[in-house]
Amino acid sequence: MFNRLRLAPLTGVLILTILACAGSNSAQKQPTLPDNVVTAMGEAPIYQGDLALARNKALKDAKLNAIRKLVGEQITEKSGVSDGQSLGSKLYGKTDSFVKKYDIISEEQWKLDTQDMIRLNVRCEVEATKLSTAVDALLDDVGNPRIAVLVQTVVNGKSYPIGSATNIAEAELIEKLRTKGNKVVDSSQLTALLKKNPSLAKLDLTSVEEGSPLLTLAQDSGAEVLIIAKVTTTDQKPVVLPGGKKTDFLSSAATGPYRIIQLWGDGKIFGSGSLEGRGADITQEVSREQAVKDWANLVSNKVGKQIKDEWFKLTEQNTVILKFKGLGLEDAINFKNDLMEYTSVKQINDRKTEMNGSEWELTYPGKESMFAEELMYKKDSSFRFLSSKTLSINSSKRGVVEVEFRNK
Repeated sequence: MFNRLRLAPLTGVLILTILACAGSNSAQKQPTLPDNVVTAMGEAPIYQGDLALARNKALKDAKLNAIRKLVGEQITEKSGVSDGQSLGSKLYGKTDSFVKKYDIISEEQWKLDTQDMIRLNVRCEVEATKLSTAVDALLDDVGNPRIAVLVQTVVNGKSYPIGSATNIAEAELIEKLRTKGNKVVDSSQLTALLKKNPSLAKLDLTSVEEGSPLLTLAQDSGAEVLIIAKVTTTDQKPVVLPGGKKTDFLSSAATGPYRIIQLWGDGKIFGSGSLEGRGADITQEVSREQAVKDWANLVSNKVGKQIKDEWFKLTEQNTVILKFKGLGLEDAINFKNDLMEYTSVKQINDRKTEMNGSEWELTYPGKESMFAEELMYKKDSSFRFLSSKTLSINSSKRGVVEVEFRNK
């Protein structure tokens, strides 16, 4: 009897725990629902008593959250990233085209500080094939950044500056990368930019550091990644066959280092190496050309693999600088907490927080444009400044997002 009495409270606790877990899971996705059906919450403020408008915004928010969940799951499964939701931000504006039909399960109203709010619980059925196709296209785009290529070439002691029409190493590397499916910035764009500042073509590519005008040049061309390299040919001694006879073929080697630089976020170097190409022909001139082509082929293979291997890792841990003004200290603290809770921001380092201008460093799984898009989608729901402030994005470029808060 004593053992029965002793077990009863434990059994009750176990049942309550199971029920609590079941309730928590059902708020996310019902286990009995098909894979393309998901239940999501949507919230919106009620301005000037306009309940119909608020309900439409809350419905849009619920659809967005449903798509976020499914897109995030697919991207994580297909690409191997740990958090695929933010990488899918380009698809969030197409929620209506992905949601085949929906049912509003429940509706409630409450106050966020002094602001009236509405919350909807919505079951959404998604066009699975259409969404999967869109995710595949997105991964091809996100995982295949636009590349700028700058190569300094020295053939038989003669220098060919970057952007030169006679620079065969640069042209060959660009062609090899394109052939392998990489998106390469048109060299004419870089050449046009170089003409405005010809001295850049003479810079030593082996010592390009942060803040170099060459990085700005590549950014201005629309590139997301810069490949810089330097290659030099060296004629080789004739091959002597057994017996002392020399072959008719002349050979050359093309040797040089390369670096791969990320042009957004913190602009880090995420790949480097040095390779040697070989060429042979009955003329020395052609052997040099063959060596340069072999070097370009080797570099394109190595670079292509390094970019594919590292790009998603980079996007998961990108650095975005957020600059904003118009929030007092207490509101700024609330805004920081809201960013961590309601967006995909993983970490926030406070550089300065002041009423006339604050600056934070965010760790975010995506480029600054994706963060800005997510911020725009989420700014009208759940953030604690809703009752007194409006948020607008002034600019979003080169790893920096500038935001302004204004009083209502």
